[in-house]
Amino acid sequence: MTPELMAQIGALAPEISLTVAIVLTVIADLVFGARGRNLVGALGVAGVAVALWHLADPAGTHPERVFGLLQFDGFARFFRALIISGTGVVILHAVVFRGMENVSRNEFVPMLLGTALGGSLLVSTDHLLMLLLSLELLSLNSYLLAGWQRKERRSSEAALKYLVYGALASAIMVFGFSLFFGLAGDLHLSVIGAGVAEAWAGGDGSRFVVIMATALVLVGFGFKIAAFPFHFWAPDVYEGSPTPVTTFLAVSSKAAGFGMLVRFVDGVFLGDAFVGEWMKGLGHVIAVLSAVTMTYGNVTAVLQRNVKRLLAYSSIAHAGYLLMGVAVMTSSVGVDSGLDALMFYLATYYLATLGAFGCVMAIANRFGAEDLDDYQGLGWSTPFIGAMLVLFLVSLTGLPPTAGFVGKLMLFQATIDAGLYWLAVVGALNAVVSLFYYFKIARALYLRGDTEFVAGLSSRGIFPFLAHASVLALGLATVWYGLGFDGLAEWVRSSLL
Repeated sequence: MTPELMAQIGALAPEISLTVAIVLTVIADLVFGARGRNLVGALGVAGVAVALWHLADPAGTHPERVFGLLQFDGFARFFRALIISGTGVVILHAVVFRGMENVSRNEFVPMLLGTALGGSLLVSTDHLLMLLLSLELLSLNSYLLAGWQRKERRSSEAALKYLVYGALASAIMVFGFSLFFGLAGDLHLSVIGAGVAEAWAGGDGSRFVVIMATALVLVGFGFKIAAFPFHFWAPDVYEGSPTPVTTFLAVSSKAAGFGMLVRFVDGVFLGDAFVGEWMKGLGHVIAVLSAVTMTYGNVTAVLQRNVKRLLAYSSIAHAGYLLMGVAVMTSSVGVDSGLDALMFYLATYYLATLGAFGCVMAIANRFGAEDLDDYQGLGWSTPFIGAMLVLFLVSLTGLPPTAGFVGKLMLFQATIDAGLYWLAVVGALNAVVSLFYYFKIARALYLRGDTEFVAGLSSRGIFPFLAHASVLALGLATVWYGLGFDGLAEWVRSSLL
């Protein structure tokens, strides 16, 4: 093999590591069966660790462009790190999760690794065909994972809804892709951007095609990030899926969706063929979508009693906050300001959401509790997990001294700098609303219930040491980046497109 080919293969080392881990976990399952559950989990976590080690590449020796289909720049490195590391934490929690006693857990790990592989490729491509293939690799595994508890009716219902909505959204997106291909005659995003600019200059007929193609593609993106009004699958899927799957959908899958959205918007609309008039209109649409999404998610979350369903609507609301960054990208301020704020906020959301769902799993493991009514007084029985859960909820709300506060501050500042004052006000008001429903959980943990009720709950096992350690690490990182965020901010700045 030529040195150039070796270098390109080396750039794929994280994805190759995930693929090898998938093969090894499947073989371990075939050889050891149910007795190899811990081995399968260990192999999965080891595969993630090796992938992250390759991803670090401190010497920066690998090429950014690989096989003409993948763009392994700093932006891709940032999102690949989020997706792969988040998947590792989910695998660690899934191995000890006690909600899947009646189903095989061994195939669960390679399926999670497959979703991470699809997400990693998805955020790295600027080619429509590769984008579609990566999206399907991520989505098909996600559909199967959502219905993993085959004997649970709500899990099967969640998987069916996810599949139907996902297939429809993918079909609509592919139709949009075909229109873009017709405009440009090429599948690379930069060439499509030039075709869009030329079509926009061509008059009303061509402009209609641009608007139609953009609307169709945004439907697909909206489904993937659970933005209003394409969010209908999220609450049922989050509630019905095994909690590790819910965690993955809330973090790694959402990161992949936003990575895909940002790369598409930047490649097609914000490149050398920038069309100011068109981007102004698209920016207004995204800003309105952001405001409606965060408002709907927060207001509806107030009404929820199931903790997983509450966090599902919380995830919808955070998709609205993240869309604020996309709206800023399309403004006259430029790409960097909005993208910087979006990526920093996504990282802080990532830490808090992984930690919050880890705590939810810990409580479910010990008490079998998922509803707020069952959380009453549990904070006194599980002081560590209760305190960590409150910390993560504080970060999701956006209060100091957590990383979530810094993330919201950067996002609102970027929105104000872009002249979107009304959107910043809507975001601030929504943060106040979120304070109410997040602290419903804290109130249930500490201010309601009594000792007799708590003592009457059946114990289902203690969260193992490594899972506790991961929750502690996430909590420390949440506080660390709230007090000294320069390191995270510098990583984000170095990763900009």
